[in-house]
Amino acid sequence: MTHIDRPAEQGQGIDPPEPRTRSSALRLTAEEVKRVRIAVRKVAAAVGGFKRLATMMEVPPSTVYYAARPNGRTSAAFAIRLAAVAKVPVEVLLTGKLAVQPPVIGVAA
Repeated sequence: MTHIDRPAEQGQGIDPPEPRTRSSALRLTAEEVKRVRIAVRKVAAAVGGFKRLATMMEVPPSTVYYAARPNGRTSAAFAIRLAAVAKVPVEVLLTGKLAVQPPVIGVAA
C-alpha cells in the first residue's frame, strides 16, 4: 500500500480571472435612478404598498424597499419591470413624467 507524504498541489497554478464590471452604457445615470426612485414611491402608493408592488413585479419586497431608499441604486431591469406594472413606457419613468392615477373605488353615476 502506498502512503502519500505530501498533499497534492492546489489548482494548476493559473491566476483566477479578474472580476468584470458592467459597461457604463448599461447603467442608469444618477438622474435616472432618482426618477425611478420617485416612480417607485408613486406606483407603490397607487397599487397599495411596497409589498403588493413587489408581488406584481415578481421581485422580493426588499428589492423594492432598497430601490425606494434615498441612497438605493436600481438597475435597468428593475425600471423595465416597474414600467410594466405601471403600464407606461420605460422612457416615461426615466424622464420623470410619470403621473399615476389612484384606483377609483366605487362609482357615483
